[in-house]
Amino acid sequence: MIQELDRVVHQWCFDNDRWMYIEYDRDGEVMGLNFMQGDDYEYFLKGGWCKSDPGLTEFYRQMLYTFPIELKSVSTLTSINKCMWAYHSAISCQNEYAEEKTTHDYLKKCTRGCTIYKKNTTNLG
Repeated sequence: MIQELDRVVHQWCFDNDRWMYIEYDRDGEVMGLNFMQGDDYEYFLKGGWCKSDPGLTEFYRQMLYTFPIELKSVSTLTSINKCMWAYHSAISCQNEYAEEKTTHDYLKKCTRGCTIYKKNTTNLG
């Protein structure tokens, strides 16, 4: 089913120091997201931030599915902000550790003696 865009909101979030771009469908569901850190609204408007970021939007949808109880316990704007921080952090970590493709590659670089333990976490119940 194709969602029809109903409204776009430019939301300033003082606590997180960011402008948020939020697209809503006719049912009031979020259908597109983007954000810019900082309070320069003119730059937000002209700097390419007023369009949906497909990666961030899909990440938000996945978080709604993955953490429904946690995200339902806070407002929509708070859950969007939490997802924006998590998305940004994940990308930053990925970029910072791009050389280490796996934990094993990182541990091989350790200068101190590192031991790798394999543990089955499939049956934690």
